Amino acid sequence: MLFRLPAALVITAIAAGITTVAAQQAPVFSSKTQLVTVAVAVLKNGMPVSNLTQDDFEVRSDNEIRPIVQFTRDPGPITAALLLDASGSMEVNAAMVPAETAARELLDDLTVGQDRAGIFSFDRTLSTRHAFGPVAPTHRVALSGTRAFGSTSLYDAVLSTSRATAEDGAPRRAVIVFTDGLDNSSEHQAVDVRALVAAIDVPVYILAIVPDAALRKSAIVAGHPLEALASGTGGQLFTVSPGPSLVVARATIVSSLRQHYLLAFEPDVRPGWHSLSVRTRQNHPVRARAGYFRVP
Repeated sequence: MLFRLPAALVITAIAAGITTVAAQQAPVFSSKTQLVTVAVAVLKNGMPVSNLTQDDFEVRSDNEIRPIVQFTRDPGPITAALLLDASGSMEVNAAMVPAETAARELLDDLTVGQDRAGIFSFDRTLSTRHAFGPVAPTHRVALSGTRAFGSTSLYDAVLSTSRATAEDGAPRRAVIVFTDGLDNSSEHQAVDVRALVAAIDVPVYILAIVPDAALRKSAIVAGHPLEALASGTGGQLFTVSPGPSLVVARATIVSSLRQHYLLAFEPDVRPGWHSLSVRTRQNHPVRARAGYFRVP
């Protein structure tokens, strides 16, 4: 199964001005930076596949095969940016306490002394509650005492946190969002954020947490902008309630990140947006970013 942006959506995004924004914000390929890297999660029956070789993969840029020139498959440390929605709707929707609990439990899934984490929260603006560093008890402290208040700039917060994660420079990295899925004050649209975050290769995993009673009427279903945002960056959207579904989501995220394959190839020479697709000879489900920008 292949995760990529539909062509029509890419054209719409570029027409909306994403190419101009990316020219200012996306990585520039120069004589010193010749390779595009892509983190790839390969799953079978929901579990990571860890024994593939370079020859098992095919990478296409704009549907043209690009030779893989670097390949890494060994499990490694994770760098996770935990992004907690602290806007007023989280209190109204009874999602604040479950979100804090889920974030602490995911932090406990990481390995002390090996994995790294940063803690962020947002309402209308983004706050850094703990800088990136080795997982330590201070991270748990940073997750405590959240006061839900204010409007929600979810898409803006995802973009800013993804940039901070990319600047940190770790290879097996992701932004993990704990939210009720609402946004009412972002300056960016979901489609813009998807393209810009895909360009810097930061998978975004979204845990849309809703109580059982609200789950039946939740608007976070297939086709929601958050689903396209997550899949277009190589991540995934989970709509969960406290309990088994949340446990499975956490385990899937951590195991996928730890088993990421890291591929690199020479970029297309033409400036602009280039779609990416990654597949395996075994046709396993694959999660990878939807494309990259080449800046003149």
